[in-house]
Amino acid sequence: MSKKPLFIRLAQPTYGAYLLRHHHIQAVGMEQLSALAPPFLVMGNHVHTFDPFFVSSASPIHIRWVAGAYLFKMVGLRSLMERWIQAISKQQGRSDLYTIRTISEALKQGDVVGLFPEGTRTWDGEPVGFDMAIAKLVKIFKVPIVLLNLEGFYGLRPRWARKRRRGVGTIRVMETLTVEQISNLSVDELYAHLQTVLNHSNRRFQEQTPAPYHGTRLAEGLEQVLYLCPDCQKISTLTSKANTICCTSCSYEARLDIYDKLHIQKGDHPFSDVAEWHAWEKKIITSEQGSDLDYPFDRGVLFQKGEAKRLRTLSKDFTLHMERDGFSIKTQKGEHFAFAFSDIGSMIINAKNTVELFHKQQLYRIRIQQRGSILKYVERYQARQKGETP
Repeated sequence: MSKKPLFIRLAQPTYGAYLLRHHHIQAVGMEQLSALAPPFLVMGNHVHTFDPFFVSSASPIHIRWVAGAYLFKMVGLRSLMERWIQAISKQQGRSDLYTIRTISEALKQGDVVGLFPEGTRTWDGEPVGFDMAIAKLVKIFKVPIVLLNLEGFYGLRPRWARKRRRGVGTIRVMETLTVEQISNLSVDELYAHLQTVLNHSNRRFQEQTPAPYHGTRLAEGLEQVLYLCPDCQKISTLTSKANTICCTSCSYEARLDIYDKLHIQKGDHPFSDVAEWHAWEKKIITSEQGSDLDYPFDRGVLFQKGEAKRLRTLSKDFTLHMERDGFSIKTQKGEHFAFAFSDIGSMIINAKNTVELFHKQQLYRIRIQQRGSILKYVERYQARQKGETP
């Protein structure tokens, strides 16, 4: 087994302890990790930006996390990720043989590897889901798995939120699957079991154990996930302030409370929470009706192209526009780039309002302004890939 890196040995009792205390994170059952002989896998649901740091701070052993490849391309982060933390690079949204081989080698060396099967964080507190390939890999690796639930982490700071809230989060060890238990399950059975344990729902969590998350700006940032007004059905007309979200085109207005429940102040379409609203708009935007909506231009602030181990900036001032079969970019200099959904191999959001995609095998990163929603582009693309969009 590889030694715990010096950086981790120094950071865990200092910054790690501060991180848990500052965010009011408690751990239940983490001592089980030190009682389990490595190598093994650690898996959990993905909610918060700091998920791997929270878990590592509460863990009695070193965990090598699988992290987004974009982090390894950022200046100053590559050495930290590779040498100090010993993280494993993964290109999000794509099958990555290099990552699989690296995980396999790490396990053979006796390391503990951590990953989030969903591959991306939830936007509305409900499970993102993951592919059956995870179950197939687990069968191939032939090591135990520790399954975690990160409870209340959505309430601490939803992916769309601009400010964190005051509340409690819990890292809970749900169970450990032994090699024998895994071998006795078929791929389908293992996949179903992993989904049952890891598909953590914030809505269900709040129904079972209501937990308040306090703040004075609870709703700010909601327009990143809620992009379609339910009353006038216009795109990108929603704006948030303090604890409310309202439409600038009509009178629709809703308030978000400390339990992440929505209360309609003005309008005719009530939703109980963000997840219900998001499910409704996603259904609209991925239908024939969604193809006919009037999409305004989004202002872009960063457009990059992948080159070897770096990202080259093409523009910091451009417009991004949804079209029926894809989207297009026009820079301030007059350059035009067209991205047809059919030519995109993968497309995933890896930072706030930043999407990373492979178009004709070429990597691009696109970021739009803070109050826009890059999510609508990804959801239309995903629906097209699944054959759900006309």
